[in-house]
Amino acid sequence: MKKFEFYLNEKVVKKVSSDPSLANFLLADAKERFSQSIKLKLKEFNKIIFENVYDSLRNILDALLAINGFKSYSHEASIAFLQKFNIEESIILELDNFRYQRNSSKYYGKNISLESTTEIINFYNKYSEKLIKLCKKKDNCAKK
Repeated sequence: MKKFEFYLNEKVVKKVSSDPSLANFLLADAKERFSQSIKLKLKEFNKIIFENVYDSLRNILDALLAINGFKSYSHEASIAFLQKFNIEESIILELDNFRYQRNSSKYYGKNISLESTTEIINFYNKYSEKLIKLCKKKDNCAKK
């Protein structure tokens, strides 16, 4: 995965003012989207569940960017931003794999397996609170 600075240099991420209101909105939306999505029947709404859980995770990442004064126009850049917080590389790569699967489904007609949907739900359950806590700690802003 490329470093976050690459995306800044490529201008797919902009430096903006910190926006706690936006961050709070995105976090609330992430939680609501996730809670509503997992109420759906897995076998019937597999793809929708996967995409909504992915979007929930992306909202958390965008909230982290917003609180730190960035706006991303790239899913990859949002994921790469986690490097600034010493998140384990395996977690970042797993999240990037979900990005790849979501894009493959959405833009290239690839199927999402039930196993992948279960994996992303488990990922959200395991890591979302850790990521949300990064957004809530004012003293935990990324080293710029």
